Amino acid sequence: MASRIKESLLVALLVALTHQAYAQSDKDIEEAMNIFNRGKSLHQERRYQDAIREYQFALKLDPENPFMHNAKGLALAATGNFKQALVSFEMALQINPDLTDVYNNMGMAYAESGLRDQAFEAFGRAARNPRYLSPEKALYNIGNLYLDEQNLDLALTFFRRAVEKAPEFALGYRGIGKVYLLMEDIDGAEKQFLKAIEIAEFEVESLFQLARICEKRGDATEALKFYRRVVEIDRLSYFGQLALESLDTLKKSS
Repeated sequence: MASRIKESLLVALLVALTHQAYAQSDKDIEEAMNIFNRGKSLHQERRYQDAIREYQFALKLDPENPFMHNAKGLALAATGNFKQALVSFEMALQINPDLTDVYNNMGMAYAESGLRDQAFEAFGRAARNPRYLSPEKALYNIGNLYLDEQNLDLALTFFRRAVEKAPEFALGYRGIGKVYLLMEDIDGAEKQFLKAIEIAEFEVESLFQLARICEKRGDATEALKFYRRVVEIDRLSYFGQLALESLDTLKKSS
């Protein structure tokens, strides 16, 4: 009888300890999500180093969360640390190989690192995966790789495939517009950039390109309007700074 009581007590103790462990685990995961959400807010504010720190804290509590590894990779890439970004993306895929968006993110990190073959492969894996919900992103990125190589025909093919997959994908029209500019089809380019800002009114590169087209045509009034819009949206961005310079030049010449 005494031995049975001891066995029962042992079982009860193990059950209690197991329950406590799960409760602690649930608490850790909840806290990790709170920290992760803080990191995402910092990420959106472009405070990338602060976001990375929060993601690291979150991963200490929930190290098997692939979304956190992916977010950390994106923040690292935003700081130019592509090597460590790729490590984070690889970790995310080890945990969950079905996160196809991570392949697209890896492709961007490879492309920025100058590893174009690996970038093509990663984007291709994303675009071909039937479970990928945003194949237009990968197709657009492949188009950009070809655009960088001045392979205008293939760039145009992939940009068009992107908008065929997602007719409301503004970046695809922007890509087509950039190809038309290089082909010196100004009217065709203008139509594509206008389509892009019709879909996404804050698409600064398309607005900037429209300003340049107006300036080339001698329509300073319209050019000023588009440049000012770019500056209003994001004066600190690359195109925002170019727009400020162009505004200054146009004002001096008028």
